[in-house]
Amino acid sequence: MNSKNILLLEDQLTTQEWIASILQEVFPHHTIFKSSSAEQARQLIDCNVFSIAIIKTRLVDDAGISLLKAIKTINPASVCVVSSETSQDQQIFSALQSGADGYIINDGSRINFQNSLQHIHNSEPALSASVVLSMMHYIQQLRPAVEIKKLTPRQSQILALIAQGQANKQIAIELDLSIYTIMDHIKRLYEKLNISSRAQAAIKAHQLGLIK
Repeated sequence: MNSKNILLLEDQLTTQEWIASILQEVFPHHTIFKSSSAEQARQLIDCNVFSIAIIKTRLVDDAGISLLKAIKTINPASVCVVSSETSQDQQIFSALQSGADGYIINDGSRINFQNSLQHIHNSEPALSASVVLSMMHYIQQLRPAVEIKKLTPRQSQILALIAQGQANKQIAIELDLSIYTIMDHIKRLYEKLNISSRAQAAIKAHQLGLIK
């Protein structure tokens, strides 16, 4: 990530300070910009480039979705993560389908929150363990008809590896391909499946039955 800025959008000041302190521990060389409303956050986005954004789930309404898109437009490599105190299936999928790269449940555990954020360092989706379970449960219920024939065998293979949490470099080593070839495959499968993040890719992999 080129930018060393983090946007934290949280309307409860006590929680905001708590998350900010964890972010400072996990990303000691980053500058944290705190905001308590979507309006404040928009002003910060207009003046800064963010590599990471943590947004409270109840603020991911139309204004929140607009913020996600604005951050991604300015810096496509930015990681936008939703923070929530609950793990409702529909809420999780709504956030991920809106472009969020991760979803962290704030259960009051400092260690759990830290561990979820650590995934960002490894280019993995920042997902709490309970969120992964909710995703699996939700997908098993829906099982939408997605056509796997859209993808080549290689693209299906790469999609499965992304869902397993492997970074591009790891995938390149495992398949004995250059990282540029892997990135090209990922770009094309993202276009075919109409997705824009690794979290959405993981969901699609489950829908396609590539991950059991």
